Amino acid sequence: MKITFIYPDVIGSANYGGIFNIGIGLLSSVLKKEGFETSLMHITQPVTQDKFTLYLKGEKADLYAFSTTTSMFNFVKEWAGWIKDFDKKIPVLVGGVHAILSPDEVLAVAAVDYICIGEGEDAIKELCHVLAQGKDTLSIESIWSKSNGKINRTAVRPFISDLDEIPFADRTIFNYKNLMEGREQMFFVMASRGCPYNCPYCCNKSLRESISENQDWVRFRSVDNVIEEIRLVIKLYPQTKFIGFFDDILALKKDWFKEFTQKYKQQINLPFRCNMRANYLAKEEITSMMHEAGCRKVIIGLESGNEGIRNGILERNMSDDVLLKAARLCKKYKIELATFNMVGLPGEGAKEILDTIKLNARLNVDFTYTSIFYPLPKTSLHKLCEDEDLLTDRVITDFVEGSLLNFDKATLARIIFVRNFFRPLMNQYVIIYKLPGKISKFFENVLDSILSSKIVALTLFSFANAVFRLIRENKLFAGIINNIKRAGKKRKISLFNSSVKTDS
Repeated sequence: MKITFIYPDVIGSANYGGIFNIGIGLLSSVLKKEGFETSLMHITQPVTQDKFTLYLKGEKADLYAFSTTTSMFNFVKEWAGWIKDFDKKIPVLVGGVHAILSPDEVLAVAAVDYICIGEGEDAIKELCHVLAQGKDTLSIESIWSKSNGKINRTAVRPFISDLDEIPFADRTIFNYKNLMEGREQMFFVMASRGCPYNCPYCCNKSLRESISENQDWVRFRSVDNVIEEIRLVIKLYPQTKFIGFFDDILALKKDWFKEFTQKYKQQINLPFRCNMRANYLAKEEITSMMHEAGCRKVIIGLESGNEGIRNGILERNMSDDVLLKAARLCKKYKIELATFNMVGLPGEGAKEILDTIKLNARLNVDFTYTSIFYPLPKTSLHKLCEDEDLLTDRVITDFVEGSLLNFDKATLARIIFVRNFFRPLMNQYVIIYKLPGKISKFFENVLDSILSSKIVALTLFSFANAVFRLIRENKLFAGIINNIKRAGKKRKISLFNSSVKTDS
């Protein structure tokens, strides 16, 4: 029996090569261990039905399995229909975040036969065995289906308590050289599952509540298990220059992190990047361990530079002082600091957007990742947007193109402009803040006025956004820009490696 995974990963950039999906990799490795054949249709650019059908003819699969987020679900609806146009008898399974958060919506799609609720390793394994034997699928835990117009719901399986039992993710079904991390000579690993925080814009709490509230949501693999996977992947991709960790908070468990940093330095000794909360990063003991292990870059969720938005609406419970302390420690230990930022939040105006740019400037961060707020279903911020009648029926598949919220034209143009040009804008404030007091304040007020102007938003910002989108969607221009970025990153990696060797 052959299972073909379909991964919609379309974000709008003409030169985008996609990213590794660790969930699909894990499911593939589980199925291969059971003796099944797997393959992947990793779709990163818009596709026509004719081209999609050619893919299907080449695959000759017995089951098609989608993994989807909310923003990608419109692709899934369309492509699942194309599968049934090709062959009505081939079953379609949908898993991923959106299937868990909105199961009724997913199963309402005529072309979808099954959805997976919760962790999928054991569920998809049992489903494939049952399908291969031609038996009834109605009693498989965590696999929901429909019969006579009604949804057949089964019990959700318990969490996998020992993550070491899961085989290492299958990376061979991905085209590594085309992936964004492959182009940058890196690969991603995930050492844990779950996050203990309940940020109202994140699906984490909703996922936990949809699956189970009576088990440990946060689980870590053993350090030795993680190190062994890294060693094996380096053998598979010897060109690797550094490692990335997907985990929400790599240093969440202090004892685990201490053991990890020691063994990583001894056995791997490649620069790495990871995600962290600023309140962990602001502890010098943690930052020091990161430096000793070879952490080159850390990413924190700043989200909003306005304390009222950040700690009120977003419930981050994180002061400016904590963020500034974390930034100081990163500079002290020569760790590049990057931030996740959101614009277009409910309750946010021009001033609050400027606060986000300005706080990044005060932190003098090395990298910024900025997205436009996307209200995920079953989150409390989605409910807030519903209650305040902020939601529109726009279809957004990319967190940089537009907003689902009901903003006027000037506000929307400003949000998209800030998203597109966040780093250059931040750099202007960095320069301004280095000027003497009164001069600095004067230029800050001038720039504030320009960025807050409705007329400027409707004219200059709208034009700049159109040009930005044109360049982003042009393969040649997008390729040139990506090559420039990659060259800069490779130079930084080379400099970092040299400093590591000198320190050693």
